[in-house]
Amino acid sequence: MLRHLPNAITASRGLCGPVCTWLLVAKGANKAAFWLFLAAMCTDLVDGAIARALGAESDAGKWLDGLSDKVLTDFVWVGLAAGGFCPWWLAGTILARDLAVIVAWLWAFRVGKRWEASPMGQVMVAFEGTAVCVLLFHGPWIDVHWPSVGTVIGSISLALSLTSLAGYVRQGPVEASRSAPEASRAERSTSPS
Repeated sequence: MLRHLPNAITASRGLCGPVCTWLLVAKGANKAAFWLFLAAMCTDLVDGAIARALGAESDAGKWLDGLSDKVLTDFVWVGLAAGGFCPWWLAGTILARDLAVIVAWLWAFRVGKRWEASPMGQVMVAFEGTAVCVLLFHGPWIDVHWPSVGTVIGSISLALSLTSLAGYVRQGPVEASRSAPEASRAERSTSPS
C-alpha cells in the first residue's frame, strides 16, 4: 500500500491545477490559489524522495511526475490569463510548448522510450514556478508592478524552454528501462574509440 504513496502525491499535484484555476476565475481568490500552488509545487520535492526511500521508483511514476507538473502549471496559466493576471500571448505560448512536449512524451511512452531530465529543463521549471508564484501573488508590495515582473520571469522561462527543447531533440529519447548514465555507458562500450 505504501508503495503507491509517491504516485498518489504526484497525482494530487496535478489535481491542484484545476482547483487553482477555479479559485482564480470563479472566486477571484488569487492568494488562496498562490498558497495551493506553492503547496503543490512542494510535493514535487517529496514524491521522488519517498519513492526512492520505499524502493517504489518506476518509469510510470517518472512519466506521471512530468504530466502532473504540466497539468498543474498549464491550468494555472489558463487561470492567470483568464483572470487578467498575465498576457494571453505568454500563457498561450507556454500551453503550446507543453502540448508539444506531452505529444512527444506520449509517443516516447508508446514506443518504450523516454527523455531524461536535463539541467536546463530543471532551471526552466524553477523559473516557471517562480513566474507563476509572482503572478498569483501579485499584490502591492514595495511599489513594484508584480504582473510585469512575473511576465518577465515567465518570458525567461519560455526562452529557457526553447533552449532545453533543442537539447532534448539533439539528445533524443533513451530506452525507458535504461537511465542516461546506463545508456551512455552502453554507447561507450559499443562505439569505436
